[in-house]
Amino acid sequence: MKPLPTDRPRVWLFERHAHAATLKASRSRFERQWGPPHRVVPHDEGRFQEAHWNWRSECGLELVVVSMREADRFHVFIEPMEVDHALAHLGLKDEVVEWRADEGLRIPREGWVLTRMDETGNRYDVAQSPERAHVACFARILEARGHKQSYSVELRGPPAHEDAALKVWAVIRQDEYGNRAEVARLECEQGARAFAEVYEADPRHKQTYFVEPVAPRS
Repeated sequence: MKPLPTDRPRVWLFERHAHAATLKASRSRFERQWGPPHRVVPHDEGRFQEAHWNWRSECGLELVVVSMREADRFHVFIEPMEVDHALAHLGLKDEVVEWRADEGLRIPREGWVLTRMDETGNRYDVAQSPERAHVACFARILEARGHKQSYSVELRGPPAHEDAALKVWAVIRQDEYGNRAEVARLECEQGARAFAEVYEADPRHKQTYFVEPVAPRS
């Protein structure tokens, strides 16, 4: 995986990605494998540092990992359905996952689906993405592990983004007099809500921030 540029504003990760998982893993071991943070953001007048690792894989997957106050806890920013794919790239196992946004959600029926077939012929859906390259990459990683199962990629229904493209999410700022202003437009609802939460939590901002769906600009 190749590091992404480090000169992008911090809110960029909220604009493009959702908080998809929280991991409990050794910071020292993580740095031995992946190197020091690509970017460090000081907080509370230097009392603690927010460490960022940002990558783009050959398949096009963009992955942001953030370590905050607790050194051995990591927050993964990515599309929620790509958590397992991201873990595979990082070489981490499921047991390091403390929380994930897609917990209990069914794999969508439409889009590019990665299917596993075991040695008895039973088939199971493993992952889904609107990007064929992502699930094909995940399949290659799993097959390289030497499992006895085989993996295949298939398209089901119309592309997964077809309906999502009809709607975007606006982050709205409202002052104490009820005046509203649009701050940003994001394609991902979770990313928009994370963006709003960051501004809402900043004591310097006295306005209220919230999210609502809007039609895309023509």
